[in-house]
Amino acid sequence: MAQSESTEAWTTVQAVNPEDILSEEERTGPPKYRNWYEKGGSEPVQLPFGTSAGPIPAVKPFNFGRDPGGPEDKTMYLSVPKLGLDEVAVFDSIEEEKLEESTIHVPATGFPWQDGANVYIAGHRLGYPDTGSLYVFYDLDKLEAGDEISLKDAAGDEYVYKVTEQKVVQPDNIEVMNADEEGRSIITLQTCTLPDYAERIIVQGELVEKSA
Repeated sequence: MAQSESTEAWTTVQAVNPEDILSEEERTGPPKYRNWYEKGGSEPVQLPFGTSAGPIPAVKPFNFGRDPGGPEDKTMYLSVPKLGLDEVAVFDSIEEEKLEESTIHVPATGFPWQDGANVYIAGHRLGYPDTGSLYVFYDLDKLEAGDEISLKDAAGDEYVYKVTEQKVVQPDNIEVMNADEEGRSIITLQTCTLPDYAERIIVQGELVEKSA
């Protein structure tokens, strides 16, 4: 998953019917805590590149030309209690292979240890079977104002956010990636809408506590 013009590229996922997935989720309810790193074999078919996370457009870089500081290892760990997510890996990359493994932090956006940053994280709605991306943001649209989101960096410092808003935007909307105009430190989570992946679900939260 790179720029929006890359949507004609192709990748592979297991042959699954989205309607069947939705029906199964409706029967079983939201997923519980999961092993995000357990791998397995699957019979693949071709589907459009990056469909269930949504394309990531070009962004006004928060960290252009400067060192963002923080730990040398920029991998972070995301927890969202309401969604059953516990320290899910967030890779500092927009490479599709990383998005297949888990969630990604868009490198041009800020990090939680930076004042006034917008920490922008994308994940698949459906994802890839037998990987950490499977259903990782399936229930993102269930988050409401006041729900907790937390990030832990590679040094063990934790940053806690409270959800402030949820909205649906077009794939070419880059404003959601920019730093907050009022200078607040925020987090943004992105996934796609179902069933056609035509738009992006955006959940944003404001930093309320940090252990750094």
